[in-house]
Amino acid sequence: MNNQLKETKIKMDLKGYKSIIEIHQQEMASHKVFMERFENRFESKIKQAKIYPTWAVVVFIVAILFGVVSFRLF
Repeated sequence: MNNQLKETKIKMDLKGYKSIIEIHQQEMASHKVFMERFENRFESKIKQAKIYPTWAVVVFIVAILFGVVSFRLF
């Protein structure tokens, strides 16, 4: 009986698992595409975001320059 058990070969049926794995791969591929789109949108929003508007920075610098120049004149 021991020899018979050693000689017996067991085959696994992987057809069901193969289809499940293929479906999972498709889902992961679509999720990857979604994440890449989200990342691209996020990066573009970060590039467009500014802490202060350009005009406010220019006005601040001009005000500082006028303050320094007027302080030196008096």
